Amino acid sequence: MNDLQIRKAVRKALPLQLAFYGPSGSGKTFSALRFGAGLSPNGKVAVIDTERGRASLYADNRRLLSELPQGFDVVELDQPYHPERYINAIDLVESSGYAVCVIDSGSDSWDGPGGCTDIAEKAKGMWNGAKLWNKRMMTRTALSGMHIIWCLKAQEKTKIIDKAKSPTGKQEYQSLGVQPIWEKNNFYPMLLAFSVDPQTHLSTVVKCHDDLWQFFPEPKLIAKSDGEAVRRWNEGGQKVDAAEQLRRRSRAEAEHGMESYKAWWAGLTKDERAAIGT
Repeated sequence: MNDLQIRKAVRKALPLQLAFYGPSGSGKTFSALRFGAGLSPNGKVAVIDTERGRASLYADNRRLLSELPQGFDVVELDQPYHPERYINAIDLVESSGYAVCVIDSGSDSWDGPGGCTDIAEKAKGMWNGAKLWNKRMMTRTALSGMHIIWCLKAQEKTKIIDKAKSPTGKQEYQSLGVQPIWEKNNFYPMLLAFSVDPQTHLSTVVKCHDDLWQFFPEPKLIAKSDGEAVRRWNEGGQKVDAAEQLRRRSRAEAEHGMESYKAWWAGLTKDERAAIGT
């Protein structure tokens, strides 16, 4: 059956994905929490914390509580940091009714113990399985009804230029600056991405939808008001059909096999099952 259609393009109020990256101590978590406070319409924010409780250091922070009076909740995710465990944590948070989920840190799914790099090493350098699990994790977040904010570790990266390609005829080293520790293709679904400076804690936008440049013309300390501005812009779009979101999720789960689909189906409510069948 051919279900392809041509229709007028309409901006929709989609669940958003964002990212903050920077070295240790730059203020990624604090920035993400403050942004999430404004992005959440009901003030409910949850953190999937792989950093051994570090997010909870902000539980009684006065500046944060002034913007998020009811505080935030956490799911502490210990190693192994297999992408499937991230998916399970996201499922838990979404089924509990949160509007915003901060994932701190997404980098552990890539290079942490039990993450994609370890999966590939156990497969004797074959990356097929690791990339498949990374794809499943990113598909899960793309089909979430929550706003997802990723916090990512970062480090200085250098590109080695072989002497055969160097204009000087000698091996050279080219600085690529601070880069996030993550699969580079994971950035494609991000509506916004920020690099956070470890000295000033200012966030500089490095990926931005054209309509949102007006909110981030220069590096700034992220606050609740930034999340509110993006939420108001997003809510100006057409409301997303919840049933269609469920059907998309259904197709994605079916691609992972019958067992995956059965497990997902078992967790649905009666109304959600009925919506998929409509």
